[in-house]
Amino acid sequence: MGAKKELTIAQRNTICLLQQHGKKYRDIANIVNCSLTTVSDTIKRFKETGSIDSRPRSGRPRLFTHQKYRRLKRLVTLNGKI
Repeated sequence: MGAKKELTIAQRNTICLLQQHGKKYRDIANIVNCSLTTVSDTIKRFKETGSIDSRPRSGRPRLFTHQKYRRLKRLVTLNGKI
């Protein structure tokens, strides 16, 4: 199983427009060249949020802010010991 690519904004926009014009999910999947599940999920997300944008990714929060990282870097380069 290969890595899955995220749909482009144009593809998501096309999916929503074709659905609003009454096209069937299977026809939309063939036109956009993606799976039926992808079409269904995209339309479901559009109906729930009203947007075609991607959802934010979850992930571990950064330990340091940009300022703290710069300060730490400066301390290490000045002192040379830590």
